Amino acid sequence: MAPPSSSKDKFFEKVINPYLSEVMKHPQAIEMREGVLHIRDVQGPKRTWSVEAKLEASEQDIFKCQGMMEHGLSANHSMIMEFICDNMVNGQSMKAIVFTFNEQINFLRSQVYDLQNQVFEYEARFEVRSVIL
Repeated sequence: MAPPSSSKDKFFEKVINPYLSEVMKHPQAIEMREGVLHIRDVQGPKRTWSVEAKLEASEQDIFKCQGMMEHGLSANHSMIMEFICDNMVNGQSMKAIVFTFNEQINFLRSQVYDLQNQVFEYEARFEVRSVIL
């Protein structure tokens, strides 16, 4: 008696995925030379690696990438420090200078706003007095 999943597997192979047999087939190289079609099996890698060798190679790649990352971070830190040192004016950082300018701008804006309100108040008083007279 056949297992119950075998009919499902055949249905999947034949109807749902008709290209499965092609995918599962050994890879082949197809070439056309001098009007003749040449089909040959693709040869696998000549050297087989052990699991330990693969792990060692991937570990070396990780160390190499880690070293590159550390060099990149070090260079980035050096550039930031150079940028900070270059942007000092009279011993103050640019951030402090910009913050001081923003405070000064806000103070002047508030004074302009107060003056505008005073002008509106005087205009309103003048209009009330001119209407009464």
